[in-house]
Amino acid sequence: MTLLGIDVGGTNTKWVLMDGDTVTRSGSVPTPPGPDETVKLAASLARRVESIGIGLPGHVDRDTGTALFVPNPPGDWDGYPVAARLRELAGAPVSVVNDARAFARAELELGAARGLADVLFAVLGTGVGGAVALRGAVLAGPRDNLGEIGHLTVSPGGPACCCGNEGCLETFAAGPGIVRAAGSGTAAEAAEAARAGDGRAVKAFERAGWALGVALGDAASLLGVGSVVVGGGVAGALDLMRSALRAELARRRPLIGDIAVLPAVLGPMAGAIGAALYGRRSG
Repeated sequence: MTLLGIDVGGTNTKWVLMDGDTVTRSGSVPTPPGPDETVKLAASLARRVESIGIGLPGHVDRDTGTALFVPNPPGDWDGYPVAARLRELAGAPVSVVNDARAFARAELELGAARGLADVLFAVLGTGVGGAVALRGAVLAGPRDNLGEIGHLTVSPGGPACCCGNEGCLETFAAGPGIVRAAGSGTAAEAAEAARAGDGRAVKAFERAGWALGVALGDAASLLGVGSVVVGGGVAGALDLMRSALRAELARRRPLIGDIAVLPAVLGPMAGAIGAALYGRRSG
């Protein structure tokens, strides 16, 4: 059974073709300028596939396959009928899911969280996504929005966030927030500068780690989980955040206990892999 999984990001769109649990082909392209163009891209990849899963960085209606609130990719996604349009073009069953839930499904079934039942997930990229697995199941919520730790307030009155709040985790630990704080062109350049000893860049990642620790500590106190998997494009710099992250979690150890922070292992294609797995369930 050939599966197509697509992970639409604010900057790049990644895709995989899978045979069962094995990735046979993969690729990445700049995210097209709007939903119509992105769906046409997906359809062009969907030759001779049994099912399609597409992950979006925002809220979706899984039942209808409609985008509800998708702020980071280019274009106006809100209210766009992704599944209907893609089925029309590709002629295959389509599942539309949140990208963080897709990432979590992939890491839970095939990656760092394999064998664990209760896990928090954080995805650090252009934004910050999150997900929750309890008793081996990734929870969804009515808008596929359960686990959105990126929009927990870590600093009241802090930087303005795209969600309308101020001081969200996303404003500190996503790529754009790190870049602004570090004064670098990209998150990768900021990480390179920090590893070379640039004080401003070092502080940007320490601040990101602190913010991540605040949000994960809050989530762990609410849900009672003891494991966290961190992935996404910015997670390659997790080592630069880890000290501040651990210090914040340690401060709250009497309540939340010891939290194991695990790096994701499926790499940049995890979201696309998880989208394909969700597509298989509906195909």
